[in-house]
Parts: sequence; C-alpha cells; structure tokens
Amino acid sequence: MENQTSSSQQVLRKKIRGKIIEINLQALRHNIEFIKAKAKAKIFPVVKSNAYGHGIENIVPTIDRYADGWCVGTVEEAEKVRKFSKKEIIILKGISESSPDNFSKQDNIKIVARDKYDLEEKIKKGFTNIFIKIDTGMGRLGILPKEIPQILRLIKSNRESIKGIMSHFAFSDLADIEFIKSQIKLFKESCQKIESTLGENITKSIANSAGTLYLKESHFDFVRPGICVYGISPFTKNSSISAEEKIYFIKNLKPILSVKAEVIAVKQIEKGWSVGYSRKFVAQNRTKVAVISVGYSDGIPRAWWEKGYVSFKGKRLKIIGLISMDMLCIECNKVKIAPKDEVEILGNISAYEIAEATGTIPYEILCNIGIKEN
Repeated sequence: MENQTSSSQQVLRKKIRGKIIEINLQALRHNIEFIKAKAKAKIFPVVKSNAYGHGIENIVPTIDRYADGWCVGTVEEAEKVRKFSKKEIIILKGISESSPDNFSKQDNIKIVARDKYDLEEKIKKGFTNIFIKIDTGMGRLGILPKEIPQILRLIKSNRESIKGIMSHFAFSDLADIEFIKSQIKLFKESCQKIESTLGENITKSIANSAGTLYLKESHFDFVRPGICVYGISPFTKNSSISAEEKIYFIKNLKPILSVKAEVIAVKQIEKGWSVGYSRKFVAQNRTKVAVISVGYSDGIPRAWWEKGYVSFKGKRLKIIGLISMDMLCIECNKVKIAPKDEVEILGNISAYEIAEATGTIPYEILCNIGIKEN
C-alpha cells in the first residue's frame, strides 16, 4: 500500500492491490460542518465497518475536533479509533466477553447491552459503562418495551452501571415516517419509565443520518450520523420527504470516496470474438478492449457488467463481458487509452447509480469497494 496526500487538493491517495483509493479530506470536513449545522445535539459519527470502507485511520483524525464521540461496531474498531482520538467511544454491538478487560473498563468506552439477558450478565460481571438498548421496532438488538418492568429493580440497584439509553430506526431513509415517529414515541415512553425509576435524567440517543438531518425531535442528547458523514444522502426515492428536499441534501453532501484502477492491457478484437466468461459479450464490429485490474473480489458487483461503466477523462466507457474475480473489460473504441492509464470506478459514477443498477444499497457498495479492514 502506498500513501500520498496532496496538500493543495487535500486528497489522500492509497494504492491497495489493484485499487487506487482517494479520500477527499476537504469534502469530509465540509460534510461534518453541514451535519453540525443541522444537529441540535452532540455528534457521535459512526465509523463501523472501517468507516464504511473509508478507513478509520483517515476519517477519525480528520474530523476529531468536530466530533463529541464515536460509534463503532466492535472492540477491535474501538481500539483503532482510540489511536486517533481520546473522546468517548460507544461499541454498538456490545461485547461477547463475560467480564470487563482493561480496555472495555475505561471510563470513556461505553458498551451496549444487547438484550435483557446481556444486561443482567454485564451488571453481574461488574461492567459500569453500559448503554441500555431498547428495541422500538428494528427487531434486532435491544430490550423489548414489554421487558422494561422486569429490569427496573436491577438498574435501580445498579445505577452507577447505567450510562445511557439508545434505540435504532427501522428505516435508514425515513421511508415510513409514521412508523419512525411511533418509534420515537415508544422510545420516549421507555426512557421515562427508566428515568422515573432512577430518579434522574439519563443520556439518550436514537437518530441516524436521516434523523440527524431531518427530524429534530429525534436528536435527544446525541445523534449518530453514518453515511451522510461520507457525503452520501440517506434519502432515497422512497423517503417521506419532498423532491426538493432530496435534491437539497444531495447537493449539500459531497461524496469523499473515489476508486480508480489501472489499465493493464489493450487489444483489438474482430467481429464475432467474445470477451469474458460464458461469452456474454460478442463483438458486433471490430472493437478495442481495455482490461482493468479490478474485479468482484475488489468489491465491484458482478451484476454491474450489464449496465455498468467506468469513467475516463470525462467519458463513460461501457463494461463488456462478465466481471471476473480480479479483472474487468471495457469497450474503448473512441478514446486513446493505454496500459498504466487510470479509469475511475467510483466517483463521477456514484454509489447510488451502481447500487440502483445492481439491486443493492449505497452502504453495501461503499463497504465492499472501499478499504477493507486488515
């Protein structure tokens, strides 16, 4: 892996296997400033899954001064964040260890209790840094509202162990705004029961990216923006906001990730010659083909071959033939292109466009095509 940073353009460039990753640090700072202007609470950016494929080591030091804390998925991610920030870290998936170790016992590390059983076990084992998660409708981790009466005596006698309460929206894009509002209502009711038992207010959080940007009633004490930090609007065609509002957020969030790859061969093939496995592409005319040094093992969706393109000097060049494990091919009849030239896989061609064409979501595109964890 080679690292280069252009101080004039504030772009971090890394070469990883066949991919050339570029992170626009200026755009990253713009996004977090935009988010802070919308948030009426503290901000805990989510950097799980190696910062959505952007690299914890790239994101955390760049925007640490803007953040009030961090959210991660695992202890390993928390340890990596700690190398770059002294601020509070919340481990959203909790931990499997039955007893606190030296790292998880730190005051500014918070552990999410996965369910009623996990809460009981963590308190029994001496954890004093617990966030209670309430399942308000996501159906994954969290204590069910009907179970709250069963934990009140336990948390009242172990008040020093409880540091906060959180929940998670069932729609990342606010597609069903009425259900989201019902989750907020249920969250408030659950928090009131817990706070009434404890006799004091406690730190609360439920807002994701969409909630942070659009629903002030979801902000509580801190928000947890994820994909919007990286310049991708959380709103989709299904979101319960106006078309004008969707355009506003797309325009004001700047994608920070660009992925490029080198041309490794160029050839001319004759009419009737095929390209790739299963001969899905057969040339109808004499065709110039460039071979690119990335494939589906590098996170390029295999299904992208049917509608997919790469970008080269402002022009879109069609992918031809099935995408292979570590190579793909493009048609390049109308451009001058040679080995060692770079084409852009992601950047001018957005994660949204690739996701829409391949039946997935931008989150998956970023995590797969970006920087994998070591």
